[in-house]
Amino acid sequence: YPTFCPLMDRHFAAIQDVVRADPDLSHQVHLVSISVDPEYDTPAVLREHAATLGADPGLWTFVTGSRDEIDRFAARFGVSIVRGDTPADVAHTLRTAIVDRDGRLVSVYTGNAWTPDDLVRDLRHATTTR
Repeated sequence: YPTFCPLMDRHFAAIQDVVRADPDLSHQVHLVSISVDPEYDTPAVLREHAATLGADPGLWTFVTGSRDEIDRFAARFGVSIVRGDTPADVAHTLRTAIVDRDGRLVSVYTGNAWTPDDLVRDLRHATTTR
């Protein structure tokens, strides 16, 4: 689905560029992409994917875990995951969240209609209103 994970990757890559260029943001923002498909997205696969995207590990991390850990974590953000009979049969909703350094949920974007500019604006707001 090109408007799901690939779009989020492109958005995060654009956000990473802005964060990297802004000293105020680069010391306060860390992007995290979470795989919902641990059977395919092993740590090695995620490292390769991150490298392909030019992800700076100091600014952008790709994580996974067991299915149960992922499902519990995702549910806390309102992400629904449905798995079929085969490992490749995974469907999920999209949520992008801003969490402050104290672990408080600042904002949540539902779906894929947001832009990198939207998120950067909210990141700037979240890092200056502490």
